[in-house]
Amino acid sequence: MDTIGLGVAATFTAEPLGDALRFWLAELDGGGDAEGDVAFAPYDQVFPSLLDPGSVLGRAGAAVVLVRAEDLVAGQDGSGELDAVATDLAAALRASARASGAPHVLVVCPPSPGHGSPEAHARFAAGLARAFEGDRAVSVLTSAEPYEPEPEDVHDAFADRTGNVPYTDRYFAALAAAVARRLQAVTTPRPKVVAVDCDGTLWDGVVGEDGPDRVVIGPQRLEIWRELARQVAAGRLLCLCSKNEEKDVREVFARHPELPVGLDDVTAMRVGWEAKSEALRSLAAELGLGLDSFVFLDDSPVECAEVRAGCPEVLTLRLPADAAGAAAFLRHCWPLDVTSVTAADSERTRRYQEERRRDQARGEMSLADFFATLDLRVTITPAGPEHEARAAQLAERTNQFNLSGTRRPDGEETFVVDVRDRFGDYGVVGLTGVRTEGDTLRAGAFLLSCRALGRGVEHRMLAHLGALARERGLARVALAFRATERNRPAGDFLATLPATVEPDGEETAWYVLDAGDAAAVVHTPGPAEERAAGPVRTAEAGAPAGWAAVERIATRLTGADAILDAMRAARPVTEVAGASPVEATVMRLWAELLDTAPASVDDGFFELGGHSLRLVQFMARVRAEFGVELPFDTLYTTSFTVAEVAKVIEERQLADTDDEELAGLLDELAGLSDEEIDALLDSGNG
Repeated sequence: MDTIGLGVAATFTAEPLGDALRFWLAELDGGGDAEGDVAFAPYDQVFPSLLDPGSVLGRAGAAVVLVRAEDLVAGQDGSGELDAVATDLAAALRASARASGAPHVLVVCPPSPGHGSPEAHARFAAGLARAFEGDRAVSVLTSAEPYEPEPEDVHDAFADRTGNVPYTDRYFAALAAAVARRLQAVTTPRPKVVAVDCDGTLWDGVVGEDGPDRVVIGPQRLEIWRELARQVAAGRLLCLCSKNEEKDVREVFARHPELPVGLDDVTAMRVGWEAKSEALRSLAAELGLGLDSFVFLDDSPVECAEVRAGCPEVLTLRLPADAAGAAAFLRHCWPLDVTSVTAADSERTRRYQEERRRDQARGEMSLADFFATLDLRVTITPAGPEHEARAAQLAERTNQFNLSGTRRPDGEETFVVDVRDRFGDYGVVGLTGVRTEGDTLRAGAFLLSCRALGRGVEHRMLAHLGALARERGLARVALAFRATERNRPAGDFLATLPATVEPDGEETAWYVLDAGDAAAVVHTPGPAEERAAGPVRTAEAGAPAGWAAVERIATRLTGADAILDAMRAARPVTEVAGASPVEATVMRLWAELLDTAPASVDDGFFELGGHSLRLVQFMARVRAEFGVELPFDTLYTTSFTVAEVAKVIEERQLADTDDEELAGLLDELAGLSDEEIDALLDSGNG
């Protein structure tokens, strides 16, 4: 069965969304050809498409479902049915996402003006959003924000009446942008660290010259601080990277306690005079993270160029110099989007600060003494519903100590690992997924967050599996291993075990231990643990995708009109000498809609790939552009050319003008008395 890139199902005619979605697929692919990657389910077949594994949704790498409440219930109101429909829709979405393994985006689209109860629609949308809150498989959009056009630019009553196409080109462009943005957020790795410059970024002015009390943090700069506060709340680590005196920067924070971000929210800082690329490398070493998990924000083109040259792994973004532009940039900076936040995310900054205290204590004593005084407490329990989001997040994000490289909990049972010590609570940092096979307890998933490595937690996880196997009368424990580019620490751990290796295919092997040996595994600090206990000083090879694309989207593709302009620019129109203004406009509209752009005024609509839906779209654009309605039945049953349809438009414009002039004359005559009319006729002016 062929797999498609993006499957779309809707309760209305949504094919006009396809052009904009293909535009975004090409944009995010660095300008590659993404044509054909979007497929649509039959009209108004949402539920069958969700429940059929062979549908375009079941075969898609990602699925998009668009619904209007009014299409799902009978009658003009139907508000009483919406709760039941929402429940059924949520169940169908969960079943589809589980069966396909593909991310799903549900878009609750706005109702037609005057149709149904606004309160019922709002309740319907809010209920679906709540149903999937924190769900990593199904994401819900209840608007096209931040691309939402003005209310008058949302609905197209003519196209809806003619072909069940309810929205304008502007709104379809806005919807496509919102959908593409959400899909990227749920399918691409998110940065872990936001490193930010100070002068010209967090405030206007130079603190070293103007002084801490004279830098300016106006309303637009405050928006930048609020965005950083949202990033911290979502679990991103905030770092300062600035060429300044540290005491001056700290003084600015001290003089502005009202700011939404304080020094307590800053995980680490490098404020000094070294090159910023070196500062970022130092921060990565301190945090034990790869440079490819960093986003760096600076307004200086020189500093950005230096970091891109010295740290190509970092996603380096140049903010506009003006405060309003910088704030707008961050609103449209897709890599900073967060779709769900777990309890572990909100605690991440505190835990990294606790880790720094551990580092300090480790430096003050021998390694053996450090572990002896750590008071490590490891609790391993079966995973419950409350652990679902965190377990999925761990599987998705854990790279260095992920034995099999799995991206989902794998097994009949899942156990979660909670760790704490005298410095604080790590939270849920590990999981195992196991199944019983003969006399063996097999762990298809065995992973541990890098922040808990090197303390013996992994040994206690294995000992737990050994004890569990013995308790169940099983003889062996087997750990699945598949080498990846990033899980060398996992391989190093396995190499220390008294295990035999059983190959399982070309890439996977099982490390098999006697259950008693597994239960007896203990942690003995040594040189390997010394390295693991310290910062992980690694930087992954390869630059993150496209800082240039991120900057282009954040500065130029920030609204529906800009997106439409970019789409049109990608499909240029051939200029034809002698074409009238109306003919030239028709050629432009066809170039935007059809697979093949017209090259002359004698080219025919259907010969260029036109069909009934494209005809409805063309008629809607003619109505918006020229203010006239074309006869659908006549056009659909004939093969018409650019010149012919331009002539019809001109005739209708002329007829409308004559009608308006006649109506104006009749209005004028209606205001005259009989004597005044007789006088006009006698004078010959009638």
